[in-house]
Amino acid sequence: MVDIPGGVPFSGLLLAGGRSRRMGTDKALLPVGEAPLLDIMVDKMYRAGCDDVVVSRNESGYTQDIITDKGPLSGLHAGLPKCHHPRILVVPVDMPGLTVEAMRTLATASEPVYFEDCALPCALKRTADLKAYIENQLRSDNGRLSVYALLKFIRAKALPRGDERTLYNTNTPEQWSTFWRSEETYHEGE
Repeated sequence: MVDIPGGVPFSGLLLAGGRSRRMGTDKALLPVGEAPLLDIMVDKMYRAGCDDVVVSRNESGYTQDIITDKGPLSGLHAGLPKCHHPRILVVPVDMPGLTVEAMRTLATASEPVYFEDCALPCALKRTADLKAYIENQLRSDNGRLSVYALLKFIRAKALPRGDERTLYNTNTPEQWSTFWRSEETYHEGE
């Protein structure tokens, strides 16, 4: 177990339930060395200090969406109740550069936080207001399905972004290739 700064335990929620239409293949199963990206991200979350990690993924053996086809809010809706702690680190599966340190920065904040200009990853506190907000947005015909809207509703604080590689999102084959080429270049310069 990782020593948790501040001593307050937190859960992790990995959002891996997207359809990966732009990637053309399941992003969660993309290989990173010998392991799929899904396993790499779960491992990072545990190393960041998560006591438990819930994987929101529309596959057997994972937490599946109750209200489908509504994006990340569907994953939050299904996954938040399964988390053991009220403090929750929410991570998208498609950010292979997301570091353990960045996750820990979010998860150990005393308030809901995210990185500037990047709604995910974020850290939330599970409250009745949060649950009601998500439920209302998902069930409304004109609900706001944006994670940014949710962060605004809960008055989450934006933290400085830091290294751009950390928050690089890989939604297409081109973005995936670009990320890994930049990683090779970065590590060559060390």
